[in-house]
Amino acid sequence: MPAGGRGLKPFRLGWAALALAVGAALQAEPRVAGFDRFHAASPDAEGGRILFNELGCSGCHGGETGLPPRRGPDLATATSRARAEWLRAFIADPVRHRPGTAMPGLLAEDNRERVDAIVHYLGSLAPKAAAGRAKPLRHINVAFGRELYHARGCVACHAARGNDGRSGDKPAAAGGAAFPDLTAKYTLATLAEFLRDPLKARPDGRMPRIELDEQDAVDIAGYLLGAEGSDGEALPKLEAFRPDPARAEVGKALVREARCAACHTLPKDVATTAVPTRNADGGCLADTPAAGLPRYGLNLSQRAALRAYLAARDGALAPSSRVALTLEALNCLACHERDGRGGPEEHRRAFFEGDPNLGDAGSVPPPLTGIGRKLQPEWLEQVLKGGGRVRPYLKTAMPVHGTATNGLAALLAEVDGRSEKNLPPGEVEAGRKLLGSLGGVNCVTCHRWGSNASLGIQGPDISDLARRLRPAWLREYLLDPSAHRPGTLMPSFWPGGVASNREILGGDTDRQIASILEFARAGKGLPEGITPRTAGEFELVPGTRPVVLRTFLEEAGTHAILVGFPAGVHLAYDGRAARPVFAWKGRFFDAYGTWFSRFAPFGKPLGDAVVRWSAAPGAPARRFDGYRLDAGGTPTFLLSIDGVAVEDRFEATPQGLRRTVRWNAEALRVPGVDHPSGVTVTEERGGAPGSLSFLYQW
Repeated sequence: MPAGGRGLKPFRLGWAALALAVGAALQAEPRVAGFDRFHAASPDAEGGRILFNELGCSGCHGGETGLPPRRGPDLATATSRARAEWLRAFIADPVRHRPGTAMPGLLAEDNRERVDAIVHYLGSLAPKAAAGRAKPLRHINVAFGRELYHARGCVACHAARGNDGRSGDKPAAAGGAAFPDLTAKYTLATLAEFLRDPLKARPDGRMPRIELDEQDAVDIAGYLLGAEGSDGEALPKLEAFRPDPARAEVGKALVREARCAACHTLPKDVATTAVPTRNADGGCLADTPAAGLPRYGLNLSQRAALRAYLAARDGALAPSSRVALTLEALNCLACHERDGRGGPEEHRRAFFEGDPNLGDAGSVPPPLTGIGRKLQPEWLEQVLKGGGRVRPYLKTAMPVHGTATNGLAALLAEVDGRSEKNLPPGEVEAGRKLLGSLGGVNCVTCHRWGSNASLGIQGPDISDLARRLRPAWLREYLLDPSAHRPGTLMPSFWPGGVASNREILGGDTDRQIASILEFARAGKGLPEGITPRTAGEFELVPGTRPVVLRTFLEEAGTHAILVGFPAGVHLAYDGRAARPVFAWKGRFFDAYGTWFSRFAPFGKPLGDAVVRWSAAPGAPARRFDGYRLDAGGTPTFLLSIDGVAVEDRFEATPQGLRRTVRWNAEALRVPGVDHPSGVTVTEERGGAPGSLSFLYQW
C-alpha cells in the first residue's frame, strides 16, 4: 500500500480524466464481454443468444433466453446519481458519451426539448430526499485508490491504465468495458456511493458489488475522477434537480413512446407490450434502422450471431449450455477458468495479485471446473452471495451479482453432479493425527486451521472442509491434486490411491480421508502440531516502558498504532487518518493475531472505560508522517495539517492522558484539536506560542 497518507494539494478535477472515459478506442458497437471474448471471431447462435439477452432484445420481443435477465439501471434515482446535463447528453447520443454501451440510440441528438422533457420525467420519479445534513466526505488518498482499483478486480472488466497514464511496472491492460466521462457524470460522493453498492442502481448484476468499506470507495472514486489533493469537502456537490411538472408530463409520453420500460423498471402507466421479431435482415438488424427503432450500431459479427440465434431459436436451453452462457454473460470467466475456457487474459494476468509463495494458486481465483460437485450446495450459495472466503491472500475480490446468480448454485450441482461412491465412517482422533505435523500427513504445515496460522506458507483454511467440500470430490483431489489444478503446490499423500502413511488405520486410504473430514466436522481442539493457545498467553502487559504496536484494530482500521502505558491507560491511533480514535483503561491488548497470523483479524482492546474521538465534520486535510519515540519510549505522532507540520504527543497520567500539540505558529494560527467524548478536558495554560496542552480525565 502507498505510504505517506493523503496528499494536501487543493482539490481539482482535471479533464484529463477523459482519457479514462475512452480508455479503449471509441467504438460504435455495444461491448458485451462474453460475446467479444468467446464468439466474436466465429459468430454463432450461442453468441447471438448472449447478445439477445444482454442488449435487452428480449425486453421488447419477449422470449426466454435461459440467461439471467438484463435490465437497465434504476431510473427513479437517475437525477440523484448523475448530473442532469450528462443525462441529457447520454440520452441524446449514448454511444458518444459511453463507448460500447448497451443503451441504443432512440432520439435525434438535436431534439433538445424532447431529451430535456425525458430528464424532467426521470426527475419526477425520484424518491423524496431524507431530511438531514449529508455525511461529510473523508479525505481522499488517490494513490491508494489507484492501487485498490488495479488489485481488487476492477481490471478484470475495465481497462487497467488509469487517467494518470501509468500502470506501475505492469503492462497496460486495454479494452474492457469503457467508462463514460466520469467527471461529467458524477460527483465524488455519488460515484463513491455507486461503487460501494452498484446493485442498488443496477440490480441486473452486470456491474457487481465487491467488498469495499466507505473510505475505499471514496479513494477509488477520487482516482477515477482524476482528483488532485485530498479534501473531499472542497468538491462541488450534486446540484438538486427540480423537475418541471409540465415538461415531466411531456417526457412521460416520450418514455412510453420510446419503450423505455422494456429495459428499465418504470411505473405501470408507461409499460410496454412485446413486439414480434421481424425479418432478421430488417428492423433493429438493418444496416440503417428505420426512424423510431433502436440504433445499436451492431458490427458485422454481432449481426451474424443475432441472425443465427433468431433462425435457430427454439426456447430450450440444455442445463450445461445454460451454465456456460451464464458464466460468459456475467463475465465470470474473466477471473475463473472452467473446462479449459476463460481465466485471466494474458495482458491482465499481472494485475491478479496475492501470495507469491503459493504460485498461480496464490494470485488467480480457483477454477470452476466441476465446482458443482466440489462444493456443498449451501457453501456455493454462500460464496455467490459474498461469503465463504477461504483464500484471504487473493487481492482480487469475489464479486456479488445479486439476483443474477439466483438458482446458479443448484444448476451447477445439477450439471456437475454424478453418482458418487460413499466414503466409509471416519474416526475423529485418526483425523486429528493425520491433519497434524506429528506423525500425520502435515496438512497444517501449509494450511491454516481457523484463526491458527499454518507452520509454513498460508494455504486455504481447512477447518471447514466438511461444510465446504463434497467427500467424493475431496477424495479425488487428494489422490491427484495436479489433475484438478495443474501447477498446484499441493502434493499427493495418497498417490494412485495408496496411502503414504501406513501407520494410521492400516493405511486404508478411504478411511483416512473420511477421518480427516470427520475431525473437521466433529473434532474438538486442534490438529496435532499446532501450538495450543492458552488464555492470556500473548497478552501484552506494559512494564516499565510504553508498548507501541502496529496492528489491525476495530474502529482504527488496518493502519492502527496502539500505545500501552504502564499506568494502565492506553491509546489507539489511526495512522491512515492521522488522528486518535479511542483510549481505554485496564488491560492492554492480545497480540496473538498480530504476531502469528499473516492475515490478522481485526483485534479489540482488552480493557474497558473506552472513550472515543469522533471525526469532526469539515476537518482540515491531514497527512500522517510517522512517529518518533523519546528515551522513555513514549511516542510523538507526526502529521501535517493543511501542509503545516504538527506534533501530537500523549502521556499517561494517574487518571487519564495528557496531550500536547505543537506546530509552527507563524505558518498556522491554531490547528483544530478535537477531544474525546465522555472525559473532563482541562487546558493547561502557560505554553509557548505554537503549543497547546490538555488533560483528559475519566
